[in-house]
Amino acid sequence: MSENIPPSAKTKPTAVLISPPKEKKSNPFLSAALLAIGSFVIGGESLFKGQILERDLALALIVFIWAVASHKFLEAAVRQYKPKHKDILTISIVVLSTLLIIKVSEVFVMSLIQYLKTASEPLNVSRETLNYALPYAVGALLIQAVLGLAYSLAFIFFFLGVSLVYLTQDIALLSFITVSCLIVSLTLSKLRTRSTFLKAGVRMGVVGIIFSLSSVVLVEPVSSLDFVLRIFTPLVGGILSAIIASGIAPVVEAFGGYVTDMRLMELGSLEHPLLKQLSVQAPGTWNHSMVMGMMAEAAAEAIGANPILARVGAYYHDIGKLKKPLYFVENQPPGENKHDKLSPSMSALIIRSHVKDGIELAKQYHLPKAIIDMIPQHHGTACIEYFYEKAREEAKSESEDPDRVDKSLYSYPGPKPQTKEAAILMLADGIEAAVRTLEEPTEDRIQGLVQKMINKVFASGELNESELTLHDLHLAAKSFTRVLTSIYHQRIAYEDQSEKKSAKSKEGKKSQTKQKGEKTAKPQKEKGKTADADRKGDEEKSASNDEKEDKDSSSGDLKRLGI
Repeated sequence: MSENIPPSAKTKPTAVLISPPKEKKSNPFLSAALLAIGSFVIGGESLFKGQILERDLALALIVFIWAVASHKFLEAAVRQYKPKHKDILTISIVVLSTLLIIKVSEVFVMSLIQYLKTASEPLNVSRETLNYALPYAVGALLIQAVLGLAYSLAFIFFFLGVSLVYLTQDIALLSFITVSCLIVSLTLSKLRTRSTFLKAGVRMGVVGIIFSLSSVVLVEPVSSLDFVLRIFTPLVGGILSAIIASGIAPVVEAFGGYVTDMRLMELGSLEHPLLKQLSVQAPGTWNHSMVMGMMAEAAAEAIGANPILARVGAYYHDIGKLKKPLYFVENQPPGENKHDKLSPSMSALIIRSHVKDGIELAKQYHLPKAIIDMIPQHHGTACIEYFYEKAREEAKSESEDPDRVDKSLYSYPGPKPQTKEAAILMLADGIEAAVRTLEEPTEDRIQGLVQKMINKVFASGELNESELTLHDLHLAAKSFTRVLTSIYHQRIAYEDQSEKKSAKSKEGKKSQTKQKGEKTAKPQKEKGKTADADRKGDEEKSASNDEKEDKDSSSGDLKRLGI
């Protein structure tokens, strides 16, 4: 099948365009009303005096309009800002919580100032100086942790309006509040460990020193004590923000059903009981999940999705196979297939059941909803084609109409992927399994197969409810190809070292034998030459003696004859 796949990685995915369903826009009015009323209750001073003035109602109305306008603007201008009702509600509650923390802190500051004035050695510290020690960035840290950068920007808009009305009109302090929230949000978006909260707080404090000292120039000179304190109070405020936010974050996670990157990093540890169990009982599935994790993380990074969520989702997407691992091909020993003795419908039922089993296991181990949702969504409503076609073939062989085979029995229940991360998992799942079937996984063949699989899934309509665009699919294809090529590239066939040593030993022995033979043959040859020379000398000597004897004999004969 893979032999005839043409390489086409240089072209963008082409498929029939399918209109995605219309998105329901969130209604901000309820949350804005909650924000206006809540800030009026927390920040309004006249309410504590037992009366409600027209001025307070006007301020509450300003907060309401500010919140609605901010939400509408961000929804239109920021692509990543697509909040649900609970998201806006969470932001509003965090704004009110931050306002409450600031108001309580102000009471503590006033008590501290009063205490310092009445001490045995009175110290005159201004309220403006101690204001920089308040934890203004708590809310920004929380929203960034649970919802992300775009939603943190929404919090900053909302909180700025509330601060203008109920906290201060000091331009230096307002600037400090805004910039502090921006800095901690940016810091937390790039670093994903628990210690990041503290790093963000320290950065906020360092920048805050500039604003606290600038206010001296903008407003009025201060005492030397105030000047020194203004170097340290912003650092105190930053560290306080980090400590409070770190402690409250799990509460916000549980309240809104969110999952932070820090929580995902913990779940991504291979020491997690579920992953350790998967590696022992279903090693083939574990290996498939690890490769999928690399693919999903790279693709999510490329298209601007959450790479940590995609990777960790890949780790847990097939945990349901732990119930019956040997019924899945990647875990079967060679020559054994348990489906050979089952009907196609029974095999399909077992395959489909791993989704339900996975959801049950995920809930048992208290995995976050974002991970649980990926277990059914990465299959969508796709058909289990192998067993469906097998059922049709059996129907034909029994002279029955193959079209009467109920396709729903061979299809996953869904839902289709609802997020970019879930859609990436769907693509990576099929592609990784298909690449394993390539006999010669060259880069061109991997590119062609990746493109073919993406086009097939896109044309089937399984991606209709996700937020993936054609450009996203193109970037994902490039990422998949890069990762798979690096994993399955052809390697140099290195000679085994023991065989290499054996071959060298044999060659050495042959060489030694040859040299020994040559050395032995040489003296024998020389000895032969000497023997020949001696033999020739003996022959010449014998001939000379014979000749001498002949001469003597002839001489004697002549003498006897008298000659």
